[in-house]
Amino acid sequence: MNKVSSYMQNVQRNLNFSIDESTGQTVVKVIDAESEEVIRQFPSEEMLALARHLSEMNGESVSGLLMQSKA
Repeated sequence: MNKVSSYMQNVQRNLNFSIDESTGQTVVKVIDAESEEVIRQFPSEEMLALARHLSEMNGESVSGLLMQSKA
């Protein structure tokens, strides 16, 4: 993780990790170090909104819908 942070500092980008309270999903944001503007976010706000909506409809977690992992 330190190597990633070091590399990101060299390209003037910061990584921000957080947990979306509604879905419990880990959210990763790539932020411009100078302007503090969010450049990218995974999963996107649209995907988080979809997960919240589906969760409300089903009354259960849909976390597997947002992230797909490969073995």
